[in-house]
Amino acid sequence: MALTLAMTLTLAMTLALALLSACTGTEPTTAPLDTTPTTTSAPAVATTIMPAPDAPSTSNTPKSVPSPVPEYTFPFVGREVSYGTTHHDYPAIDVFGCGAMVVAPTDGTVVQVRSFDPWDSKVNAGSTRGGMYVSMLGADGVRYYFAHLALVLVAVGQTVAPGTPLGPMGQTGDARNSACHTHVGFSWTCPGNEWKVRRGKIWPMQYLDAWRAGDSLSPAAELAAEQAVEPSACDDALAQSDAALS
Repeated sequence: MALTLAMTLTLAMTLALALLSACTGTEPTTAPLDTTPTTTSAPAVATTIMPAPDAPSTSNTPKSVPSPVPEYTFPFVGREVSYGTTHHDYPAIDVFGCGAMVVAPTDGTVVQVRSFDPWDSKVNAGSTRGGMYVSMLGADGVRYYFAHLALVLVAVGQTVAPGTPLGPMGQTGDARNSACHTHVGFSWTCPGNEWKVRRGKIWPMQYLDAWRAGDSLSPAAELAAEQAVEPSACDDALAQSDAALS
C-alpha cells in the first residue's frame, strides 16, 4: 500500500512538471542543492606605501662655504708709473709718475687719512714724513698705506672698491725734497695710532707686478706669516714718542 502511494506521488509530480514545461516552453531542470557554506570575499583595497623620509643628519660638521676671492687692481691710473726693486731700511716701495691717480687696490674701508701736511724738515719726525696720506683696511685683512699725496679724496669710514680714487700722487711730507712719488706700504693693523708698522712690513713689488698684469695675487698669506714672527711689532710702534701724531 505504502509503495503504491509513493509511486502515485512520483507519477503526479512527473505529470505536474510536464504540464509546467508545456506552459513555459522550458526544459525542467533539477539541480542538486548545494549545501556548501558560501564565503564572501571582501573587495580588494589598494594600499600606497609612502617612502620613509630621509633621516635628519646627525653630523656636527658645518657645511663649508667658499670664501669670495678678493679682486685686485693696479693702484695707479692716468699715466705710466715706475718703481724699483727695493727700499731703504724697511719693506715698502716708492712709485714714481707725477700726476697719476692713486686708487684703492681692493675692497675695503678707509681707516686713517691726513689731509694736511705737518712735516717739518728741521724735526723730520717719522710720524709726519708721509705728509698727506690714506690708509685703508682691505677686505682681505691687509692694511694698505699710500703717502705723499697731493690731495686726499676720501674720508675715514668710507667704503671703497677696486679703483676708487684715493688722491693724486704728490710731494707732501719729506717728498718735498725728492721727486714726486707715492710711498706704498702693506701691513697689519695695530690697536692704536702709530706709523712704524703702517709704513710697511712686506715687500709690495710682486703684488704690484701681478695686479698690473691682471692677476689677483693676494698679499694676505705672506703678511699673516710675517705678523706671526713679529708678535711685538705693534707694541714697539705704539711705544714711539710720536706715535700719537701719526
